[in-house]
Formats: sequence, structure tokens, C-alpha cells
Amino acid sequence: MNYIPTAFGFDPDERGHFGKFGGRFVPETLMPALLELDEAYKAVRFDSGFWDEVNDLLHEY
Repeated sequence: MNYIPTAFGFDPDERGHFGKFGGRFVPETLMPALLELDEAYKAVRFDSGFWDEVNDLLHEY
């Protein structure tokens, strides 16, 4: 069975925070790379081809 995420109310808000007290600590120098990674993930999050590749890699390695 392949995993494809669904949108839930548990997703972070637009700032990456989960709920009232959630958040993330990342050194400021890493924020540009983290934001780029976040946008790239959002672009493929619901793409079954992406998850097929992830599942293949998990199975093979």
C-alpha cells in the first residue's frame, strides 16, 4: 500500500506553526533553504507520482 497524505486540520499554519503553541526553531541562516524546501514539498505533497517514487526508494534502500 502506498502512502499519499491528505489535508487535515493538523497541518501547520502559513508560518509553519501547529496550534496555539506550536512552532519551529531553525537557525536564521537556514531559513531560506527551509522555506525553499517547504515550497517544493507543498508543490508535490498530493502528487501520487512523487509518493510512488518515495515508496520505491523506501523499499529499495
